[in-house]
Amino acid sequence: MRVLISLRMKFIIDMDGVVYRGSKPLPYASEFIRYLQDNDIEFVFATNNSTLTREKFAEKLARMGIHVSPERIITSSYATAEYLKAHDEPGAAIIVGEMGVEAEARRAGWEILPLDEWRRATHVLVGMDRTLTYEKLKFATLALNNGARFVATNGDVNFPSEEGLIPGAGSMVAALEAASGKKALVIGKPNDPYIEIIRKVLGEGEYYMVGDRTDTDMILGRKIGAKNVLLLTGVAAKPEGLEDFVFRDLGEFLEYLKQNK
Repeated sequence: MRVLISLRMKFIIDMDGVVYRGSKPLPYASEFIRYLQDNDIEFVFATNNSTLTREKFAEKLARMGIHVSPERIITSSYATAEYLKAHDEPGAAIIVGEMGVEAEARRAGWEILPLDEWRRATHVLVGMDRTLTYEKLKFATLALNNGARFVATNGDVNFPSEEGLIPGAGSMVAALEAASGKKALVIGKPNDPYIEIIRKVLGEGEYYMVGDRTDTDMILGRKIGAKNVLLLTGVAAKPEGLEDFVFRDLGEFLEYLKQNK
């Protein structure tokens, strides 16, 4: 299958494992994004990473030579906050997660509770938490068993870092589901609340999903009607049948786009 450059092309681009690992940019990332910008090809960054706000991710990308506005970055924390604004009255939350979850919840009007005030929690919001402790799991479990609503930013059980795959938000969600017997409402890729945000930001067009995971990126691509572009720079080590194109990295994909311009 060939891709011919079209004004209707719109790219949905994952970040971890596609653009960078940890704080280290992956090869050709800035060149690929610059090519899209120079050719007026619309795109968004779509990440399940919940640890930072969109503004902080924009700063991180800028340090790698990639300059985009925060509005062009969709995080699972942002999608979760948008979902809560649309579907729930503002409440009080216990958070298992990092600053991205907390900041977006505050923006949506939620009160963030100290752990020992778990009895007042209307919600437990869970994202990736690299400072996870037994205390956080304990009080979140108590809040869930007391009737708090269980909402997860994403279900990724692992996460591509500079060292390799490490536990992701889905691992924290699984621990709380096991401890409480409750099932989380999961917002991030490849679920419908996240897809709604993508459509809102990008509008209609010919979608191309560029990612490194079959269980999130490629499934989301199928659900949204995109052509799937799998890169072997992150989680997936080989094609698994949902991809339309497979490339070693963004550099190989960039050369393909240039040849088919």
